Amino acid sequence: MSTIHSIPQRETRAYIDLTAIEHNLRVLAKQAPGAAVMPAVKANAYGHGSVEVAQVCQENGASFLAVATLIECHTLLTNGITIPVLILQDLFPNEVEAGIELGARLACGSLSYARFVSETAEKLGLRAKIHVNVDTGIGRVGMYSEDVIEDLLQIFALPNVEVEGVFTHFSTSDELDKEFAMEQLRRFHCIRIALKQNHLRPTYFHSANSGAILDFPEKSAFDLVRPGVTLYGMFPSTDVNQELPLKPAMKVVSRIIKLTTYKEDWDIGYGRTFHAKPGTTIAMIPIGYGDGYPRALSNKAQILCHGRRVPLAGRVSMDMIGVDVTSLGNQVKQGDEVVLLGSQKGADGKSETITAQELAAIAGTITYEITCGFTGRVPRIYLS
Repeated sequence: MSTIHSIPQRETRAYIDLTAIEHNLRVLAKQAPGAAVMPAVKANAYGHGSVEVAQVCQENGASFLAVATLIECHTLLTNGITIPVLILQDLFPNEVEAGIELGARLACGSLSYARFVSETAEKLGLRAKIHVNVDTGIGRVGMYSEDVIEDLLQIFALPNVEVEGVFTHFSTSDELDKEFAMEQLRRFHCIRIALKQNHLRPTYFHSANSGAILDFPEKSAFDLVRPGVTLYGMFPSTDVNQELPLKPAMKVVSRIIKLTTYKEDWDIGYGRTFHAKPGTTIAMIPIGYGDGYPRALSNKAQILCHGRRVPLAGRVSMDMIGVDVTSLGNQVKQGDEVVLLGSQKGADGKSETITAQELAAIAGTITYEITCGFTGRVPRIYLS
């Protein structure tokens, strides 16, 4: 039996431009001069690769990183990341000890949880650094209390925690109507003033996510900003300021694995939802919803081949899609590269682009879900 010496890299792949991440970080920092920057690298850096993106952020001035889980924090801190990492939500009781020992910054969303963190830290002979998450209207894991100030005063007085930050999160900062975002800011200002009156001043007050950084940084930046989707070159919605020169960092490509020109009427894919007429040429591309390419794009989205847009033909299946390349004539060949997300130039030098925003609009979702959705079956290749 022959020995397999190496397995070729899969032709369906995602290229991640780390210079775009660096560029976006600089652009976003300029939006909030004087404020520290805490990029969000949760969910595998929105699908871009958490360790690789975190390294770029660390090397280019980020003061913190933000994640959602203990495992995400552990992955960063055991792979060369030395700047502080904030876990944005409360941990389960059996995770707190490990979080403190790891040196994670812990978000605390209630007085009772902060007490538990303090008690756990005391048992370990350590002091936990925390950021108190105050619910000003998003209604998730932040501190909701009949007397927020009293609860905060008690948290500041706990013996084994250091309140490094107090923060909140906007629910509508990426919407055209900013009225409720301004109400959240008003509530947060009241909390800041009350703490100041009690001679309490954490190192960081922070509230600004991507929408706030884009549309009202002068009101929301405070001491620190938390860019998320904008770090990756995407906008959180079509309602925000689109003038910032952000660069998309992800490009998803594949190659034509099979070409068929049908000589008779024929149906393509599950459910017979695309009818090929005689003379129609269908290209099969090895990507599907098992790779994170949404099934909702079936018969609606387009891809790029030879720098031109060609439409999906039939349903997106788990492992492949069909594309109608009849318009390309004889120039299309098996093995030709196609672009599912990103840009491609044609022979005439002109470039076409498929954006995450375009795919999100077709799929009825948001840009975040498009890039987060690409699974581990799609290898990431880093460009710098």
